[in-house]
Amino acid sequence: MNLHDFNISHSFLDSIGIKRLDEYEDNVFIGTKDFTEEEKKKNIEWRIDGVYLNVNGIWQKGYFINKDYKVQENRLPKYHLVECSTIQSFKANGKFDKYYNWSNTKCVTITERFSYPKIYYEDVVLELCANCKAKLKENGQSILKNTVDFYNSLDLVPKRKIEKPSENTDIFGRPFNWQKISTAYKKTVDYTCENCGFGGSDLENTYDKRFIDTDHIIGYQLTNTDTSNLQCLDKLCHYYKHINDGGEFNKRRMLIELKTFVNKYRHILEIKNTELLNRFDSENG
Repeated sequence: MNLHDFNISHSFLDSIGIKRLDEYEDNVFIGTKDFTEEEKKKNIEWRIDGVYLNVNGIWQKGYFINKDYKVQENRLPKYHLVECSTIQSFKANGKFDKYYNWSNTKCVTITERFSYPKIYYEDVVLELCANCKAKLKENGQSILKNTVDFYNSLDLVPKRKIEKPSENTDIFGRPFNWQKISTAYKKTVDYTCENCGFGGSDLENTYDKRFIDTDHIIGYQLTNTDTSNLQCLDKLCHYYKHINDGGEFNKRRMLIELKTFVNKYRHILEIKNTELLNRFDSENG
């Protein structure tokens, strides 16, 4: 079951075809993803205590499993938390890509390899790989003997009902006084990008303050206007934050504004934001 957080108005969600959910868990994704595909998207990060998946900018701890296995011949597969010697061997032999899923659920579903019609082993609990266990012990990490233990170790936020859209929010789910909040925040940082440092005295006139945006750090928490959830970003940093997060945004509109910004302030961005400027140039000729 995939649980996603959408803290924006239902009318906007309906207009873009997003289904409504009855319940959700804050900042938590519980489910399964194709490991190879997510690794290609650079959404996988190997750590000493587990393998992490980037979900909407939040790194979720999980494990990985062989999703299509010769169960009748070898019994159920083990679950893996780290890149142990078993996984390294599979990679060396070309037997890793497309065989594995990332997951963080209590139980999993495994299919019987080469079976037809397909045989499914549903809601099975998998034991931890012995080589993973040895590596975790070597690194002083907890030994979670099976997938149920792993799931129980996660710091999950209790479910709560989705609140009804507030009458005090716009179609995007932001407070109606968002512009006042945004302007007030930008003044506190002197209209300066908190990622690359562009802004302030770099701006040639008051009108160019339009090139500095107030961004929600946690993008789906649009009603959370506490300063801990706000940051100033120039058009270049803001655009690529949305690109990297894979979020929904008006790419065409932002790109038009971005080109105007880059054309005018290229001489400063070449110093303060070289990496993203080079990326922009390579992607836009």
